[in-house]
Parts: sequence; structure tokens; C-alpha cells
Amino acid sequence: MIETKGLWFGYRGRDVLKGVDFKAKRGEVTILLGRNGAGKTTLLMHLNGLLKPVRGEVWIDGIKLKYDRRSLLEIRKKVGFVFQNPDDQIIAPTVWQDVVFGPKNAGISDEYAKKAIKRLGLEEHENRLCNSLSGGEKRRVAIAGVLAMNPKYIIMDEPTAGLDGVGLRSVVEIIEELREEDKTFIISTHDLDFARAVGERFVYLDNGKIVHEDYEIDLTMANGYGLRVGNVKGRLIVIPHTAKIPDMDVDFIAVMGTKAKERAFKEGLEADIVNAVLDRSILRAIEGHTVLMICSAEMIDVVRREVKRFPVVLEVLDSEISKNLSEEVVEWSS
Repeated sequence: MIETKGLWFGYRGRDVLKGVDFKAKRGEVTILLGRNGAGKTTLLMHLNGLLKPVRGEVWIDGIKLKYDRRSLLEIRKKVGFVFQNPDDQIIAPTVWQDVVFGPKNAGISDEYAKKAIKRLGLEEHENRLCNSLSGGEKRRVAIAGVLAMNPKYIIMDEPTAGLDGVGLRSVVEIIEELREEDKTFIISTHDLDFARAVGERFVYLDNGKIVHEDYEIDLTMANGYGLRVGNVKGRLIVIPHTAKIPDMDVDFIAVMGTKAKERAFKEGLEADIVNAVLDRSILRAIEGHTVLMICSAEMIDVVRREVKRFPVVLEVLDSEISKNLSEEVVEWSS
């Protein structure tokens, strides 16, 4: 496991990380989410000693990270880092020279370099000059260079940035293959499709602090904290039966539960969805519609848990049930 305890770091007098307690468990794919400037790259760069904290500690497999040259060399054999921009990582003239550079300097057999070259589909490019490669090819070289060190942990900073659909699928396939070899990934991304394809645990960073952790993507929260949710078209607006019902334009009105039906009757609302309410409401939202659902207050947590599994933006409009969520929704949906 990689863990940080009370991590603080800043640039030019400005705090970027503010007491971050972060954990990435062995064998999991941990996705780090957050808007630009939230501190994601800065946090990642602490996890293999590229940056040294102002305060706080980094622990790797139960050992506190030290910053002397020998300790850093050992830790970088265990924790590989794939930079967002491959040009920041590629340092040798040819593909083969770059991929084998790390192992040669660390006293590691080039067996893993050969395996990485093959895995990344670079066999026919070994003698090519790196400056002649396309952006996607350079990214594969950068990943191969990290795999050549045979690390236990692989950190990736925005690995799909600038890639087309084919490139994205290629990165997903690589991660899936390596997971079968018990590799652990810590990945920052803004890409919803990629995050959903590979992620097992999701950590949200905002203004230098971890604000949420979960084993599923909550699309409402993800949207509020900077994840691209361009493929999500519909909205499900949920109101507990005890809350004020807003005057707004919606495509469908749904009522779920006896108390909600009684409330809708008192308000003179004609419901469009009264049977299989949650499933049908989610389906209408997936289709791109805006659905207003009045729900028995006791069912709010159930609705939230079920809805976040689907590509739908959920809004809970009740300050007593979820005050913080309502404030975040107002901030990004207005």
C-alpha cells in the first residue's frame, strides 16, 4: 500500500497540498479526480519521491520514504511514474535506448525491457528516433520505459490526454493485462469513460484536500469536481416528500413511495411515472430527459446509491437531507 500522512506542499508560498491523507491499496486501480489546479499531479509526484513534502510523510509497503539517493533509487524500482507529457520522460535518441535506459542504470536485466517493447507493440520501432514518433507512439514508449523496471506500483498522470479512441482503448487494454499480474495503479484523469473502464476506487481532490472517496463514480460529485461528463445528457432531480417542490420545467414527473404519492396529490401534480419508478426514471434520464422525482425521504440514500451507477447527473434538492451536495449542485449547474 502507498499512503500519505498529513502531506503539505506548496509552490512560491502558495499551499497546493493541505494535509492530505491518501491511500492506494495493493492490487487496486485508484483513480484520482479533480479539476485543474486541485493538486493531483503534485500529490502523484510525492508517491515516488519526485517531490519532498514540506510537512507530512509518505509510506510505501509499511516503510517511510527517505530522500537520500540510495533510498530514492530503490523506491523508483518499485514505483514507476508515467508523466502526462511523454516528452518530459523520453531522454534517449532511439526507442530501444530509451526503454532500456532505466533498467541499465538500476542494474535490472533487459528482459523486462524486451517484454515491455513487445507488449506495447513497439517491436518494429526499436531503432526509430524518438523525435520522429507520433504523440501516441511516444506515450507507448514512455509506458514501456516504466514497465521495463518491473515496478509493483504504476502511477499515471492523465495517460489518455490527447489520445483518440483507438489510443484510449490501447491504454485500457494495457492496464487490464497488468492488473492480472498484480500491478497496482494510481491514475489521475479527467476522462469519464476511461475512469469508468479501469477504475476500482475513486478519490476526489479539491483545493489541495481529499473531499470524497468511493468505490463507484458519483456522477454528480464528479461533475462538480471537474470530471468531464460530456456523454451524460440527462438529469434526475430528486426531492424528498418533506421538501418544497420547486417550480421548474421538466420532461417527466415521477413519484416513488406512498408518502410521495400523497404529497403529489396534495400539490395537484399529475405524475407521469408511478410504476417501477426508479428504473424508469433512470432510463428517461439516460435518454437525455430531465426527470423530477418526488421520493419518500427514507428512500433518498437508496436512490443516490442506485443512480450513481448510471450515466445520469443526480441532484438532491433538500438542504436538510444533503446540504453540501445541494450547494455543489447550485455552483456547477447554474
